[in-house]
Amino acid sequence: MHELSTSRCGKCGFWLPLGAALLFMAAHTQSPHFYSNQNQYYLHGLALAGYGDLTHDWLANTTDPTPLFSGLIAVLYRSIGMAALWAVYAGIQVVYFLSLWHIGRALPFFPRSIAGQLALAAGVIVLHSAAIRIASVQLCGVDYPWYGQAGIANQYLLGAVLQPSVFGVLLLSSLAAYCAHRPTLAAFCVVGACGLHSTYLLPGALLVVGMMVGLSRERGIGIAGRTGAVALLGVMPIIGYVLVRFGPTDPETFAESQQILAWVRIPHHTRIVQWLDGIAWLQIGGMAGGILLFRRTRLFPVLIVATTGAVILTIIQFTTASATLALLFPWRLSVVLVPLAAVAFLAGGARGWERVLPAWGLSISSGIVALGTAIASVILVQQGYGYQESHAEAELLEAVAAYCQPGEQYLLPTRFPPLSQSRGSYSSTFMTKKSADTANIFELQRFRLATGAAVSVDFKSIPYRDRDVLEWQRRVAQAERWYATPDWDTSGVLSEILRAGITHVVVPNGVSVRSSQWELVLTVPAYRVYRILPTAVSLPTE
Repeated sequence: MHELSTSRCGKCGFWLPLGAALLFMAAHTQSPHFYSNQNQYYLHGLALAGYGDLTHDWLANTTDPTPLFSGLIAVLYRSIGMAALWAVYAGIQVVYFLSLWHIGRALPFFPRSIAGQLALAAGVIVLHSAAIRIASVQLCGVDYPWYGQAGIANQYLLGAVLQPSVFGVLLLSSLAAYCAHRPTLAAFCVVGACGLHSTYLLPGALLVVGMMVGLSRERGIGIAGRTGAVALLGVMPIIGYVLVRFGPTDPETFAESQQILAWVRIPHHTRIVQWLDGIAWLQIGGMAGGILLFRRTRLFPVLIVATTGAVILTIIQFTTASATLALLFPWRLSVVLVPLAAVAFLAGGARGWERVLPAWGLSISSGIVALGTAIASVILVQQGYGYQESHAEAELLEAVAAYCQPGEQYLLPTRFPPLSQSRGSYSSTFMTKKSADTANIFELQRFRLATGAAVSVDFKSIPYRDRDVLEWQRRVAQAERWYATPDWDTSGVLSEILRAGITHVVVPNGVSVRSSQWELVLTVPAYRVYRILPTAVSLPTE
């Protein structure tokens, strides 16, 4: 019976994981366009493609931190359209599943039968599915399954959207190639991840060093050195681009910009005391357990070396409070370790089920669960249980998109939010918007891409070159001061508005600002849009 099961399993060795990967892609789902981080990372690419009036947007003319990704966006948008971007992310989701699957095959307890492998596939699909995450939010108010697939500090490989960070999936592909005794391919996969997003330079380096240690023990220093050389030569242009384009203008400017990015803009990713809560400790424990489950595989030395390096650098960052090291995210390796731990635990569970349940029963139940989860996920997302946006914003964006003309620049309400006093991280992808019909002064992050209009600044989307970061901070502070000033004529605000080249002002309900030199051009329930009159002139202040 065992020989028969193994034979049948071999025949399904290609079709079973591929079919499961397609169900995984459907169950995971993805957002509509212009959601969350896409509003930053699509900007340069769509501006390059001539989308709307984005070529005149200030942020679109700052140094691009992800030029390869932006080039991909521009080419796909010009040649095919927005639908191509959905297809790319669907492909990445398939690669993610197949990479995890082939890594899991290295485990000594990987299920041997078709039934057991179906159970494993169903487990991976359910864990990553929109349906189970929506159910968790509806029942508990928290997206708990998210913590079984995402790393600590709210960093992750797969999220809601296509963005540069999703190409970190190639780090999983690298480990899968290493498990298949293809170290050169593994090195190229690391280079690919770093090329699409330089934030993977550090975790990629840690994994390559781990591979070199493992290869030197197995096959000698020669093959280990060649693998490291391939990876190093591949990332040299990436490192060069980062150093040339984002190197310090001067020590003071660079240090100040790093402080702003780390402690003002993204403290939820960088401040250990903010993201390290009880759930993060459970994730750390899960990662440690997952690594131990790989102890009888050739991947174990790689994971030990890479994790040790990440832990040491994290301790150094915590003790020195270095903003620059925090922005290198030593803990980002967790985005690889958490999915690996999940597939190891699920593989062990599936192996146990195949031993105690009839093959036919396990196969049918696993198939029903996988298919049912995928269908339920698609239906629930279509019914609006995920990727929700403010209805108030949607009305404004629709009105501005129909109204705006080239050469205009819009001022959006924005300010620096207070530092969060809560600890931990969470996913809001499937959370319900609590006040969908009221203006949110911190958001309007979709304004650029949804309307095609240029804006002065917003809090969500940021530049990365040191001088640009300081300019971003100045613009946000300036906008905060403007919206806090009731009379723009006598205070001098209008003069500053004119010098900034702003032509239109978006004012949320509840914010009282006035000027005699603008006219109301758009009104929606939560916002008003004013046009600065062409005859407007600077007025003397009182």
